[in-house]
Amino acid sequence: MPSFDCNYYRITNYNNVELGYYKWTGCTDIVNLTTINPLDTQYVCAQEIIQESYGAPLTINYAGLCPSSTPTPTATPTMTLTSSVTPTPITQTPTPTNTSTPSNTPQPVYIQNLRTGGWYQNVCESVNLFASPSNVTIYSSKPFSELNVGDHVFGDRMMTIPPINANFTISDGAKFIQISGTLILNVGLCF
Repeated sequence: MPSFDCNYYRITNYNNVELGYYKWTGCTDIVNLTTINPLDTQYVCAQEIIQESYGAPLTINYAGLCPSSTPTPTATPTMTLTSSVTPTPITQTPTPTNTSTPSNTPQPVYIQNLRTGGWYQNVCESVNLFASPSNVTIYSSKPFSELNVGDHVFGDRMMTIPPINANFTISDGAKFIQISGTLILNVGLCF
């Protein structure tokens, strides 16, 4: 079970020649040393992350709380062998079994540029009083105004990673949501 002080980080090596190195303490207190190739980006859940001085300079960004892992069901095709007996030679013919093929029904992806803030920051006020520009982009299967507790928001169009650079609270000025990874924990109206 991950620790509560474990966070999601984005590590980027902008150097186009030299490898970068970073040491990180995982959510289960295991210390790791990782190499990152030139012009590469990696994501890691860690309690602590430190750039090693003997490699290329790295950019390390806090990317929010660690995403939760949800198992994905898989389907295994099956084949049934049948045999038929005739007065002459015996033949065995594989007969494929009809199996249902899952189809991906396209769903709309809503892209929203919103304002994010930390645990105690009033993002509603930040949007309405200070006219702060949006600082996070979220992708969801519903418009922001229709999101509810238990829904998910993501940081990419494929809906696979948490919102990049999103803190705990996200708002459009009329409504706010509070997230952990991709999961919406709370919703409320701005006043």
